[in-house]
Amino acid sequence: MSANESKVVLIVEDYEDDAKLLEMLLTKAGIANPVRTVLSAEQAISYLQGAPPYWDRTKYPLPSVIFLDLKLPGIDGFEFLRRLRANPELQRSFIVVLSATGDLISVQAAYALGANSFLVKPCREADLLNLITCYPHLWTRLPPPDPLSPAPEARTG
Repeated sequence: MSANESKVVLIVEDYEDDAKLLEMLLTKAGIANPVRTVLSAEQAISYLQGAPPYWDRTKYPLPSVIFLDLKLPGIDGFEFLRRLRANPELQRSFIVVLSATGDLISVQAAYALGANSFLVKPCREADLLNLITCYPHLWTRLPPPDPLSPAPEARTG
């Protein structure tokens, strides 16, 4: 799989706790995609351009999914989304906009700028599972646990 076809998830979120919660929910949902987090749109631009420290595309491949917070310091999520969709190399990236408010104007603006989905923060497990179910080709799923094998804490030896 080339770097452009990777299934890396990029989280663009200025609050580390929100990013960690999202990553935890992805793990809980059985998602095995590698996750990278940046704390600003400027860092995300550097990541996507392969600028230092993100120059190594084997370690920092272009993402197939981007979770994008709207309220970012500096370049906000709307402006970042405009720039992202203007880049032909990133046209196929699936963009999930994150916002603490789900007001209709923000939702409509995000979709008009090319967002593929919109989730209200903090992300709820049910909403994330719905997204995963609706777009199964985006995710690398861990196999479900074998119901016949003993639970990890019950194993011996």
